[in-house]
Amino acid sequence: MRGYRRAAAVVLGGVLCLSSASAYYHFVHYTSKTAPYNPVFERFDLTALPNNTVTVFVSTTGPTKLASIDGLPSILTQIERAALAWNTVATSAIHVAFGGLFVDGTPESTPSAEVVFDDEVPPGLLAYTVPVASTTMVTEPSGSFFPITQSIIHMHSDLTTLPGPSYFSPFFRVMVHEIGHALGLQHTYTSSVMSVLTTNATSTLEPLDSDDIVGLSLLYPTANFGANTGKITGTVTAGGNGVHMAYVGVLQPNAPSISALTNPDGTYEIDGIPPGEYFVYVSPLPPDANIIPPVDPDGNPVNPFGAFNGVFYPNTIEITSATPVTVTAGAMTSGINFAVSPRHSMPIYDVSTYSYPNPNGAHPAYANLMTGSASLTAAGIGLGANGQAAAGLNVASLGFTSIPAENGYQGYGTTPTYLAMYPNFSEIATPGPQHFIFTVDNSAYVLPRGLNLVSSNPPSIANLNTDGNGNLVVTGSNFNLASEVYFDGLPAATTMVDDSHLTAVPPPGASNQTAAIIVYNSDGQDSTFTNPTPPTFSYPSSPTPQVTFSPSTLPAGAEAEIEIEGVNTNFVTGLATVGYASSDVLIRGLWVLSPTHALVDVEVSPNAPQGTLSATVISGFQIASQAAALQIGAANATMPVVDPALVNAVWPASGVFPGAKANLSGVNLAGSQATLTIGGEAANILNVTATQVTFVVPSSLNPGQAVLKFSNGSSNAYPIVVTLVSVPPVITGVEGASGAPVAAANAPQPGNSLTLLVTGLAAAGTTINPTTVQVTVGGVTRIAAVVSEVGTTPTYQVQFALDPSVPTGPQIPVTVSINGETSLPAYIAINPPPSS
Repeated sequence: MRGYRRAAAVVLGGVLCLSSASAYYHFVHYTSKTAPYNPVFERFDLTALPNNTVTVFVSTTGPTKLASIDGLPSILTQIERAALAWNTVATSAIHVAFGGLFVDGTPESTPSAEVVFDDEVPPGLLAYTVPVASTTMVTEPSGSFFPITQSIIHMHSDLTTLPGPSYFSPFFRVMVHEIGHALGLQHTYTSSVMSVLTTNATSTLEPLDSDDIVGLSLLYPTANFGANTGKITGTVTAGGNGVHMAYVGVLQPNAPSISALTNPDGTYEIDGIPPGEYFVYVSPLPPDANIIPPVDPDGNPVNPFGAFNGVFYPNTIEITSATPVTVTAGAMTSGINFAVSPRHSMPIYDVSTYSYPNPNGAHPAYANLMTGSASLTAAGIGLGANGQAAAGLNVASLGFTSIPAENGYQGYGTTPTYLAMYPNFSEIATPGPQHFIFTVDNSAYVLPRGLNLVSSNPPSIANLNTDGNGNLVVTGSNFNLASEVYFDGLPAATTMVDDSHLTAVPPPGASNQTAAIIVYNSDGQDSTFTNPTPPTFSYPSSPTPQVTFSPSTLPAGAEAEIEIEGVNTNFVTGLATVGYASSDVLIRGLWVLSPTHALVDVEVSPNAPQGTLSATVISGFQIASQAAALQIGAANATMPVVDPALVNAVWPASGVFPGAKANLSGVNLAGSQATLTIGGEAANILNVTATQVTFVVPSSLNPGQAVLKFSNGSSNAYPIVVTLVSVPPVITGVEGASGAPVAAANAPQPGNSLTLLVTGLAAAGTTINPTTVQVTVGGVTRIAAVVSEVGTTPTYQVQFALDPSVPTGPQIPVTVSINGETSLPAYIAINPPPSS
């Protein structure tokens, strides 16, 4: 059920790992002891995860001590949001879900991640994570890997100090960081969320940076990963020998950094780089990096090279002398090599920066570009001693900032010695990350995102009130349309009245809960920048919520609809989650029907052990559980099982709507007397096989959720909830530039203009913004140039130009989309351009 092998942990001044790793950096095994080295990663086996989903659970044995006004409900919301942060990576095939509470010792067969609160966290650490991987390599068509079977995230049982109250940003970012470890990531040094806490400069609103996204996508790539990005390769050597685990990164003004580590022969590859020009730099790992080195085929660690002088390509410590490297989408830029000089120790490392919207300072650092300059503090090893900056120290920047050579920085303090920095901002400055370069003793240290440049001051709260509807009214300053009010770290539905007033709907609260109120702006700044102690909102006393789940018995391997009835509950769409305390039961969908009634689709693993499971509903901060919610029985090998994910049988992108032809997948579906109903109406079955039913959705149904029931004629599948989308737009004609219908005789060429005649885009008389309409031809998408109504009819003309890269042929599909709704295709001929 759970094992303990190695750990990745957060410390206040760095991050401690206790096992094996890779570039970006993952946990890695090398399959050979000599070049060419083939890194094999540790990761979850997607084929072992239902719907490619790893679920994060939290132990019911919660923390024993909490910070003032903190509570387990608030902690759970932060862990849920941290899990969902990793679920938003579009180029990663793994899904991450929050499963609520679990009971220690529950047997389970499906890999998962679990958060526990115990006394096993060593002193000084914020948390540590134990990914447990098989020692047997698995090889699939997509590649080889060592499957992670379980990840355990250890948190302190005493949360009165580290990592601080759950409603503050550091707690949330620590949880995002730890879940990254659980998924198979180690540390990076780009100031992203997988960086050490010292340099982590991400925000609550955007916790993941480019390096985190690329790192996860390399472990679990989708088919489109890398399609619009390029890569850089090269070698790092010292005295002609490869430098192992050198840190190589790319920098671009006002853009995030992306990085990789070198193999034992010094080779490296940085993937996922957007097209453009970049400065490439190399640095040794800091001595407290605590990244676990890779292991060789015998399981022995392959240790890093050691210290050397950090440089920019081509081997210069000055950013002004560095040569930019061009990256092209879909291409590799190779030969970006470094020859570095070994040294006894790294002169500067672990640098963090602070700004001062309040006397205590704020990290990560932010500055308003409208002020023209800022006063910052840098803290780190090697910046100075005895109140003086290190001899020969120089500080430069990349972005819209400049640091004067004279009086631009100075040491202060005694032990430790800090560096006061006074950057100026360009008149053409725009918001974005600013990078700092510290050089001393012929070595460069790069701090990506040393400063977040923004265009306004942070929000602040003056006072709180409630209106007649029970909504919270926040009075303060520097609010905007994107400002959000957070209750104990949970975003609430927020409306801006003006730049000094916001109203927010309180999420469902626990009885007598006291919630910290913080306002976040979209640039990452929040009201604790100016008010370090947030004001609070008090929830009233309320009766204990109770829930009942039905049905309460399912066989292993089943997919089924579950009804949840609540008493004293407040289920809210978007704030409610459901979990069955086991990774063997996946929630496929959740629909709130009322504050006391909800539906879920569940998928029970075919390998789930028999037994009884508890279940929990968390809505906002309200927690309701049923101790014996589900009894899992033995699998039924002949029972039909249907999947709730319907697919349009004609054009999947159009979704399944009333009247559409759809495919229903499953097992044991074949039968001469098969029947299917949706929303109580019989559907016309067109074809049945053992694993798929093709049918026509009754056109009389309404979009939304409906219960689907299926029988193969011999036995019934469990009912499931399916979702029907709205009827999409319909293309009724395609005209060329002359206004004539497009046909083979007058087929257009790439670059030509066309007009679609479309119904269903909007109600007659509606003005449609053309930027909301997309036309896809042969897989190539363009934004509409003009969208106009044809007289007073519901037909609209959509004018666009064929992209020069559009494919040619006699039957090229054309679709039109608006607000996520995509039409069925029309087919046209497209001729190739005349040869030159």
